[in-house]
Amino acid sequence: MVALAGADGLTASVQAQEGGGNAQIEVNGPVELTLVQQAAGMKFDGKTLTLEGVSPSTTFFAARPEPTVGQFTTAQFVKLWNASQEGFKKDPPNAALSFIGDKNGKPVTIELVNVSGSGDTLSYSINVLDGTLPESGGAVSMSVDPVFWQLPQGWTAPFLLCRYTPYWANRVCRGSW
Repeated sequence: MVALAGADGLTASVQAQEGGGNAQIEVNGPVELTLVQQAAGMKFDGKTLTLEGVSPSTTFFAARPEPTVGQFTTAQFVKLWNASQEGFKKDPPNAALSFIGDKNGKPVTIELVNVSGSGDTLSYSINVLDGTLPESGGAVSMSVDPVFWQLPQGWTAPFLLCRYTPYWANRVCRGSW
C-alpha cells in the first residue's frame, strides 16, 4: 500500500490488485463533490420538498483537484448527510431543481437544510432562494452545489474507492462505507 498526499490536502492510498490490473485508490480525506439526484416526481408543501421515485444512486463529480465521477447509494447519501449534519447546519448547500422536459421553465434555486429518506423517497427541509416551486411536478433533476464531503470522525472505512481506466479521463469511484 502506498500513501499519497496532494497539495490540496486530500489523502489517498493505492493498493495493487491481484493480477496487476487497475490500482484501487482509497480516498480518505475531504473531497469537494457536486451531487446530482433524479426523481420521477416531486411534491412541495411550502417547507418540505419530497422527491418520489428517487434513483437508487446519487451521482457525484469533481473537477478539482482531480477529475472524479461516481456514485453513492441514496441510502449512503442520507446516512452521510445526517452523520455530518453539524457542518450542514453551519453552511447548508444550495441546489438547482429543474424539471426534466420543461423547455420553458428555469431551475428553482433552493437551500437544503435537512434530509430524511426511506426507500425511493427523499424529503428535504428547504428554503426557496429563487424561482417558484410548484406543489407537485413530474421528473426532476437536482444538482447540489459543491460540498466538502468526508466520513465523519470515528468511521473506519475509506470514504471512496476509486479506479482509473485507460479509456476514461476521470477516476471512477463509489462510496465504500
